[in-house]
Amino acid sequence: ENVALPLIETPDNETFVVGQRAMDLLESLPTDAVVSVTTVCGLYRSGKSSLLNALLQRLGQPGFTVGGTVNACTRGIWLWSHPFEQTLPGGERGYLLVLDTEGIGGVQSDASYDARIFSLAVLLCSTLVYNSLGSVDEAAISNLSFIASLATNIKVSADDTAADVEELQRYAPRFFWVVRDFALQLVDEEDEEITPTDYLERALAPKQGFDKQTLERNRIRKLLTAFFPERRCCTLVRPVADEAALQQIDRLTITELREEFQQGVEDLRRMVMLEPRPKKVNGRALNGRMFAALVRSYVTAINSGGVPTISTAWEDVATRENEVALRAAVGAYDEACEAAAAALPSPPAELRAAHDAAAAAALELFNRRAVGDGRAARGELEGELSRRLADLEQRNDAASQDFNTRLIERLYFDKLGA
Repeated sequence: ENVALPLIETPDNETFVVGQRAMDLLESLPTDAVVSVTTVCGLYRSGKSSLLNALLQRLGQPGFTVGGTVNACTRGIWLWSHPFEQTLPGGERGYLLVLDTEGIGGVQSDASYDARIFSLAVLLCSTLVYNSLGSVDEAAISNLSFIASLATNIKVSADDTAADVEELQRYAPRFFWVVRDFALQLVDEEDEEITPTDYLERALAPKQGFDKQTLERNRIRKLLTAFFPERRCCTLVRPVADEAALQQIDRLTITELREEFQQGVEDLRRMVMLEPRPKKVNGRALNGRMFAALVRSYVTAINSGGVPTISTAWEDVATRENEVALRAAVGAYDEACEAAAAALPSPPAELRAAHDAAAAAALELFNRRAVGDGRAARGELEGELSRRLADLEQRNDAASQDFNTRLIERLYFDKLGA
């Protein structure tokens, strides 16, 4: 079923709720496949959802909700229900997750709420697509004032009062600024052709002036370039010329739109959806189950009145994953020792050799699956393996004693019979 699932719902502007169907989907993904996460954000009523539907190749079909009124269509953060299977450059298996976020500046939100939604979007994705209309002018720069909230709405470690910009860079997604309804010529002052990314970098260069507005916009420029060191820009022409058709764009197929728009969408799709960028925390690529745990941790932090903290969330993910790895390792040990346990009694040396081989395989499995500092869970595993060995040896002693007793009884009765 191809539908948008609520990943993080917001019944009010204060409470965030994790969507269970989305969690079930994420946790059902193969654990050996990493996830890349593309998120689209931007001002409300700027066409985010229609852009996503175009990227999903679902224009004219059911997709993310699109509307033609002043009310925001998307509340919270939504996940497309069909992860796209990918092959990473190294040959590893992966899946692309696509998220749609609530528009910034909607009539049902306030600045604090917008900041938390945007911060969550940044924390969760590996590719962030910012959708805007017209051009990258001074007004567009001013609309990015919420960027300043990242440092106060995200912490790298629990000891921080606010995140340091350089620290946040380590976790920043790649940033694509998509400028919709673009009608300017991409040329410089000497009429030489420039790329969309050149155009963006020129717009983000500090402007001269010491008035309040210029200083504020330059601050936003500095924060944007600092938070997102990997930046690219894509320009899209107006998809249709007719205003009435634009209001009903969700009913049009891609072939009914201008050819320049079709080509621009295809170029953008190739960059943000067909070039895998795994979601990583502390250098470790996440699978679906780990990503679900990350979502839960961030939502819990917000609902408790705190700020999402990357290190704390990572500890939560690592704890969950190491518990799973521990159970898998113990299960592998039990399976490997099953034959030896069924053949009791055995010579103690043979039993110990079977245990050593099973324990080594269990520890190797745990080490392969463990996340972060798994020393505590590894110590727990080693203790559990020692207890299982002691139990196995105790059962072997009992089986040996029972065998010897029965053997003596049989020899005794055989002797009497003789």
